[in-house]
Amino acid sequence: MSFLSYSKLKGREFTGLSTYQILTYFRRAIVYSFLSIYLRSIGLSTTEVTLMATVGMIANALTQSFLWGNLLDKYRKPTEFVAVGEVLAGLGHIFMVFGYIFFLGTNQFIVAGYVIIFCLGGIEVFWSMSNVGWSTLVSELTVIDERKRIMGQFSIIGGFGGIGGAILGGFLYDSGAGFSNGSIFYVAAFVMILSGIIVYLSIRLRDEGKEQESDGTESSKNHSLSELPRQLRVGYLIFIVALIFINFGRNSIAIITNIFLAEPTAFGATGPEIALYSTAGNIAAMVSGLVVGSVVAKADDNKVMMYGILLSMFGISWLIFTPTFALSLAASFLVGASHVIIESSSYSIVARMAPKEYRGRLFAYYNTTFFLSWGVAATLVAGPVADILIASGLSNADGYRGSFIAAIVLIAIGIVILLASFRYTRNNDYSEEMEERFGGDV
Repeated sequence: MSFLSYSKLKGREFTGLSTYQILTYFRRAIVYSFLSIYLRSIGLSTTEVTLMATVGMIANALTQSFLWGNLLDKYRKPTEFVAVGEVLAGLGHIFMVFGYIFFLGTNQFIVAGYVIIFCLGGIEVFWSMSNVGWSTLVSELTVIDERKRIMGQFSIIGGFGGIGGAILGGFLYDSGAGFSNGSIFYVAAFVMILSGIIVYLSIRLRDEGKEQESDGTESSKNHSLSELPRQLRVGYLIFIVALIFINFGRNSIAIITNIFLAEPTAFGATGPEIALYSTAGNIAAMVSGLVVGSVVAKADDNKVMMYGILLSMFGISWLIFTPTFALSLAASFLVGASHVIIESSSYSIVARMAPKEYRGRLFAYYNTTFFLSWGVAATLVAGPVADILIASGLSNADGYRGSFIAAIVLIAIGIVILLASFRYTRNNDYSEEMEERFGGDV
């Protein structure tokens, strides 16, 4: 099967989506590989540092679930959602830099840190518009059997952007200078605006598809969620609850991991070494994306997802015991691989469940489990666990190791619920009612 052999997806559209992925991975790596270390260095506690993700992800999740998802189902304009969301988020980063640099100049470092945290939260309101638009675009442009494969391929392509972002971020970081002078955020802003323009120019949903009306004035009937088959609603809910625990567990330590690596009582990793750790994860994402996009493209989504979850548990466990920074790279590889496997398989599961009329809302709820997991679990579980253990007399490194154990417990709970989800879906076939109500178009 050719890399580009898709039933509906054109080469120009694949190029646009691929470029978006490269730039998305790039901007994440250049900013978030080092921001937590910077905020910790200017005086914020571990729990306060986690707010950089919590505030933003709450804003992202709420606007996806209650604003953008509904509007997207109504107007069916995913391309425009991506383009507008990216451009506005990019401009927001530029204004944020002006704000926090002012407080740095007056030596109000804690205030400057909170300006970054809350500005990122405001920016996520617009970024979430892009997130739900992109998820819907991929679903609109592919058929059921192709979605896991294309998500795997996007992981390979995006990995190049992640590696580039981590390397450039490690160079610009320079013991905090890259944030103090705003250069890291300026680069990220440029990349966001560029990605929005590229998607808008390269992806125009074709007229015969009727997913978008050319005059932009017609809206589609917004079906109530109560119209979905009961078995589908229950099965989807159980699956989402499982994802909450799984994602909250594995992503709750994402912010803390780099602080742990840079901590003198752990490995005292430098900026370039942090970039190397991030690069190892990106390489793993590319390798696993290749496997998911080819060898296991037709494999059972449930089994593939469970394999990815177990990989994440092994990776986090290794971080607890690894004796050297060099060996910690294995944890990065396992966690990076697991992220792609879980994201690809879970996306395929939800895409199979969601009728066209509900994709905006159901993907918004699905995305919420990922976005909230980067911050809320860190602030409510991982951060406090680390701070409490450190306050009790343990070293900073051991405090962070305690948060890794808490993460594993959350994942284990998620696995139990996920198995219940698989069993419920297997025992309750809603396909006939789907066919009757929606023509089987998922």
